[in-house]
Formats: sequence, C-alpha cells, structure tokens
Amino acid sequence: MLTYFLKRIVYSIFPLLGVSVIGFVLFRIMPGDPALFMVGVGSSQADIDKMRIALGENLPLYQQYFIWLRDVLTGNFGTSLFYNQPVTTVILEKLPATLELVLFAVFLALVLGIGIGVFSAVRENTSVDTLARSFSYIGFGIPDFVWGLIFILVFGAYLKVLPVSGRIDPFINVHQVTGFLLLDSIITGNGPAFVSALQHIILPALALALVLTAIIQRTVRSSLIDVLREDYIVTDRMKGLSESYIVLVRGLKNAMIPALTILGVQFTFLMGGSIVIELIFGWPGLGSMIFTAIQYKDLPLVQGVVMFYALVVVVVNLVVDLLYSYLNPKIRYGR
Repeated sequence: MLTYFLKRIVYSIFPLLGVSVIGFVLFRIMPGDPALFMVGVGSSQADIDKMRIALGENLPLYQQYFIWLRDVLTGNFGTSLFYNQPVTTVILEKLPATLELVLFAVFLALVLGIGIGVFSAVRENTSVDTLARSFSYIGFGIPDFVWGLIFILVFGAYLKVLPVSGRIDPFINVHQVTGFLLLDSIITGNGPAFVSALQHIILPALALALVLTAIIQRTVRSSLIDVLREDYIVTDRMKGLSESYIVLVRGLKNAMIPALTILGVQFTFLMGGSIVIELIFGWPGLGSMIFTAIQYKDLPLVQGVVMFYALVVVVVNLVVDLLYSYLNPKIRYGR
C-alpha cells in the first residue's frame, strides 16, 4: 500500500505540471493587459512599460513560466492584482465557502442517489423502479445551472420559502472556527446560525447535486442488481439472514465500488460546476472570485485558483483509489 501511495504521488506531479503549463500559456494570450489595469486608464506609455517590467511581462514566455514555477514550489503564488493581497491568502479566505457547498452537494447526492438506487434495485421492474429511473433521466438531462434558475423561481420568487443568495442572514454573527458555517454554528452552539446557514445552502447544493444524484442512483441500481444475484448472496439467504442486512451490508458494500469511481470523477465536475452555481446564487466562494479575477485579468490569482483546483482533483482521486481496498479486499496495490 505504501509503495502504491508513493507511486501515485509521483505520478500526480505530471498532470499538475501539464495543468500549470496550459493554464500559464492560455491566460497569457488572453486579451487584456494586467499592466494597464494596475496603472489605470489614461496613464502614459512610460508608466505602462515600467509596470510591465515590474510584472515580468518583458521577459520571454518560457522565462516567465519558470520564474512563476520556482515561486510556486516555494509556496509563493504571487500577489493578487485586484485584491492586493497574497494569492494564497485570498484563496484560503474563499475556500471554506466553496468546499462547504461542494461537500454538502456530495452528501445530498450520496444520500439521495444511494437511497433511491437501493430502493429501485430491490423493486426491479416494478412501477416504483420505473418512476425512479424516470427521475434519473430528468436529473441527468438538465444542467445544474438550469436547476439553479428553476429553484430560484419556484422556491425563492414564487413560494418564498428559502433564500436564494448569500451563505447566512446578514444580521446573524457566527464565530469563525473552521470557516464552514454549518460546522462552526454547531461547534459554538449557535442554533439560529445553523438554521440560517442550512436554509441558504439547500438550493445551491441541491442544484449542484442533482446530476450526480442521477448518476449515482443509476450506478448503484445496476451494480446492486448484479451483486444480489451472486452466489454468496444466495448463501446468505439460505442461512436465514435478514433481507435488509443482506442488501444494506453484504450487497451494498460491493455495489458501491462503481459508484465510488463515478464519485471521484464527478467531484471534478462539481468543483467546476460550483463556479456557475456560485454566480447564480451569489455564493461568496472561489467561483465568484475567479470570475472577478478573469474579468480584471488578475493572472496571479487565476493561475493560483487553477492550480488549486487541479490539486484538489488529484487528491480526491488518490483518496478514492485508496478507499477501494477497504470496500473490496480483493484489490491489491503495489504490484
């Protein structure tokens, strides 16, 4: 296991380098001039040229990249041109909001997807199964941002039962411990803050989770149907074990392996999809921040966020691979 873990860490360096090169080049050839943004419109050409030299834009592109990579390897992502703060500081300030949204969406997708998938599998080819599969087609066929707009219209504008912007009511104060408002409100025993934070996160998280919910539901249903036909399940039934134990413990553990693979891949899309969802719901996370950074050609901040997203994807896939050995002891690493 340790050998496999070390190999995966080494292999992860190559995609990170690839992302860094592609991102660096693409954002450098985009229209716009960071130097002009820094000195302001109407400045003299001499001032603009001085700022370009200060930003290193006068150097060849490959030299700019290696200077940036050297700084990144020492933990220095540069200074945000828009926020005038270190990129790392800006990202860490916005990170908890995005992670809370994405993780809550994953939680909803797992609860709904596994629950409906199991319910559908044990009632294969019944009207309940048909209804569940129809739900998965609808959930998978509509993009997350469309779900977000639908939820805003239905639950925000028409029913007016849930808030459609922000993370918490502005008049409620929460003592920041972890940056995750739901967790912080529990830690500090702040009931009103927990209720408010939960109300604010439900709609954006559900909009982000529905596509993943449909995928997990279909994967769990298909996998569990196959598992329940295995010989060891037949033996369990002959032993007189309860059907709920057979399905939820013996069967679901193996049926979750394909779903876990899907979850690792889809987590990448959730992180990307959260950018649009954050804009729609006014969620103050990395998505809103990166939109502002691109708008103002804040290259250090954009590159820092891109590298962070790439690192999250690599770490999540590594964790998923390691979880395989727990769910299926037949899997062996290091060979």
